[in-house]
Amino acid sequence: MIQEYQQTRKIMHERIRKLRKVNHITQAQIAQHLGISRRTYANYERGVHAMPAEILVRIADTFGASLDYLTGREA
Repeated sequence: MIQEYQQTRKIMHERIRKLRKVNHITQAQIAQHLGISRRTYANYERGVHAMPAEILVRIADTFGASLDYLTGREA
């Protein structure tokens, strides 16, 4: 169960980073869009801190991605 949770988090952080890079957006730009600091965003993207659901939803909306995609529930 713990391994499954860790794998889901890893997939989520990798996909968020990939979407940001594919869209040529810096961490500072997405952080400003989300109303948080770049450092906070960087910690979310690296998996240092758990990401609040509202931030995850806003990231999904920003990139036109589903929550299922971001969390690895769909390819």
